[in-house]
Amino acid sequence: MKRIISAALTALILALTLASCASDAGGVSNIAEAKTIADLKGMKIGAQSGTFHADAAKQIEDVKLTTFPEFTDMLVALKSGAIDGYIAEEPTARSVCSSDSSLAYLPFVNNETGFKATDADVGIAVGLKTGSELRERINEVLATITDEVRDNLMLDMIKLSAGEKLTSYSLVSETPATTNGVLKVAMECAYEPYNWTETSDFSAGAVKIVNDEGANLYANGYDVRIAQYIADKLGMKLEIYRYDWDSLIPAVQSGTVDAIIAGMSPTAEREEQIDFTNVYYSSTLVVIYKKK
Repeated sequence: MKRIISAALTALILALTLASCASDAGGVSNIAEAKTIADLKGMKIGAQSGTFHADAAKQIEDVKLTTFPEFTDMLVALKSGAIDGYIAEEPTARSVCSSDSSLAYLPFVNNETGFKATDADVGIAVGLKTGSELRERINEVLATITDEVRDNLMLDMIKLSAGEKLTSYSLVSETPATTNGVLKVAMECAYEPYNWTETSDFSAGAVKIVNDEGANLYANGYDVRIAQYIADKLGMKLEIYRYDWDSLIPAVQSGTVDAIIAGMSPTAEREEQIDFTNVYYSSTLVVIYKKK
């Protein structure tokens, strides 16, 4: 009888200890139960290196942060169990989760249930070489795009990146009969639904990647649609160049390309290196996780 009582007591103590540990870790034992970033205390979180996401992750108490060069690397780490979740913008999360039913995301709200962030932290803008005369001209073009069109275009791109076929987009422009110069735009081509890479069997509106070394690849996504609209309105031919994230700013600084249109936020640190246009889209930061 004493042994039974002792065993029961031991089990109770263990249960209370585990409950206490869960409470210390933010009150949840399963990331899917998290309601605010406080619930992520002590968890293993991924973020792309060189982005505000990595800085935002440090707002999580006792976070075990791992940074990755690309979002695809984080997805592999998440599926292997190496991390509990990774930080992304909500459009990215919606795109990824609609393509993979094993994934979901925590719908945090900036500055409320989620990460503390400024408009510059979570907005995206066109990056230009310091002093570029294109800044004001591009701002004039961006001013013609309503908030409704921007939001609807993002819905288009989420559907497209998930495999749905589209023949037209919410943002359209006429290709000029004759062009006056070339607008060289750099992006990762690896950040759905903002930008991604397609094969030669590409969907409507994709643009060939110039520096693909004969691979015959095309870029598509929200940034590509914005870039095409800007080029058309400026009467220029659009060229897309693919670069790793850390190479984007050096590419525009050196004059190799004219602009970065790659889901890049105009943070204070980046504004010390290059100029930015007005923001052309704003989002919220969420955390993608793998369902149990």
